[in-house]
Amino acid sequence: MELKFGTSGLRDTVENMTDMECYVNARGFIAYLANAGEFKKGNNVALGGDRRPSTYRIKRAVAAAICDMGGIVNDEGQVPSPALAYYAMQSNMASIMVTGSHIPADRNGIKFTKRSGEILKLDEPGILENVMKVRAKVYSTCARYSIFDKNGAFKTTLESKFNELLKAECYTGKSGELYIDRYRNAFGNEFFPEGTKIFLYQHSAVGRDIIKDIFESLGAKVFAPDIKIDNEPLRSDEFVPVDTESVSDKTLLLFKKVLVDNDLDIGITLDGDSDRPLLVYREYEEGKPTDFVKYISGDILGLLAILGLQNLNIKVDAVCVPVSANDSIMKICKDKGIELTQTKIGSPFVIAAMNDSISRHSVGWNVFSWESNGGFLTGTDLTIGDKTLKALPTRDAVLPLLSVIHLIVKSGDNISQFLKTLPSRFTHADRKKEFPVKTGKAIINYLTPKDLDDAEEFKIIKKRIEGVFSGDDGFGKVENVNYTDGIRIFFNNGEISHLRPSGNAPEFRNYAIADSQDRAREMVRIGIEKVIPALEKMVRLAALDSF
Repeated sequence: MELKFGTSGLRDTVENMTDMECYVNARGFIAYLANAGEFKKGNNVALGGDRRPSTYRIKRAVAAAICDMGGIVNDEGQVPSPALAYYAMQSNMASIMVTGSHIPADRNGIKFTKRSGEILKLDEPGILENVMKVRAKVYSTCARYSIFDKNGAFKTTLESKFNELLKAECYTGKSGELYIDRYRNAFGNEFFPEGTKIFLYQHSAVGRDIIKDIFESLGAKVFAPDIKIDNEPLRSDEFVPVDTESVSDKTLLLFKKVLVDNDLDIGITLDGDSDRPLLVYREYEEGKPTDFVKYISGDILGLLAILGLQNLNIKVDAVCVPVSANDSIMKICKDKGIELTQTKIGSPFVIAAMNDSISRHSVGWNVFSWESNGGFLTGTDLTIGDKTLKALPTRDAVLPLLSVIHLIVKSGDNISQFLKTLPSRFTHADRKKEFPVKTGKAIINYLTPKDLDDAEEFKIIKKRIEGVFSGDDGFGKVENVNYTDGIRIFFNNGEISHLRPSGNAPEFRNYAIADSQDRAREMVRIGIEKVIPALEKMVRLAALDSF
């Protein structure tokens, strides 16, 4: 089975990510770089991965591809995606990260970066063309001379040879230290106010030790015990899929137990490859801590990060965010005179928008972006006093966390109080799992007019939408629909529901924005339990009627 690009990189089940398929795609990427003048024989290619069980095997296939293209494998071992990308960009080399990010261990992925950073959508056709050529060559090699067996695995006689291209599985290279230095040198060891304490849920995040080192080097006290809570280890040898965009009740209960029992206000964690942050906080009422915890959604975390950077006297000129982001971002950017661009969902789109913004302005124009999962991108070098924080145009979990925590602690408020200063708009997101990508795309087509300017056709679409988003469930009448990425529905009661199929995973995402967190969660629950199944049925019936 051939791997396909999603919003960022390749991703599939471990079963489909055979040695042969991973080798073919990695070699095709290197061939693309060679054709573009970004790679030649003897060049280093940085390679890293997360802690899921299949990662080391896939890294071996990628290493073999690099070697067969005449490259040198620079194995950085188990490191966060942003650490590997930053190291590679500073060293003027390409990099390949093997990670499935936040998804379960039965799936994995491969993420490519050029010398300048992440690949963009305009790179994909050229990469796929080279992948096709490599695949044709590999498939046409007779079994006797092929390095793969009939199942697409490396022949056992070659496994030890390719293993020699890699360091030990638990190895962490100098990219990890460079990543720590990036923040330590820019902010200093007295960055956090005295008494700053946070809980770090380490689970199996590949950056669990590195982020602890970063926060401690900046003056924070990090509570990261290696214990079990309700039989769940806080630091796990088995892979734990933590989704920062759709936080499970199980994860929140764990945070609640630790924060309340240890009288802490703030907890943080990361996803598997540690490029997406999660900040959980203890709620306060009338100035006193309660036994309830909440988390800050990624789009609001990004907004707070911008406010935190401004509080550090860092100039913020422009931001680029996906169309799914909380609409309070638009209001605050307008009030502060910040240029705003909305894009399709996925880091390649926000990076392209950042590049466009930079190209239209003079030197010194500071551009930032972030995604709904909390990953934060800096498009330009930042001046912090007499220090410089180099640009990192790929998802990063550290900068938003340290910026926001510093802002809150410095203000003297608790997070509950501070959030009340923002417009009362709340987001939530979740996904319907094991949902065919083909069906998801059919639903979007069913709710998309062939001519966006045809008023009569739009009336039909509105009727279809209002047929599943029922007034009995609290939804208003449809005012408008945005088709930038999926369908983003604006109701006349101010609520927003956004439906979007995954690009390369069998799931269908639902985002919601409302005036309360409970209502946003309820909207997503209704969307997944009622709306999406109803649309699936409508699409199926419409297909039958067309015969």
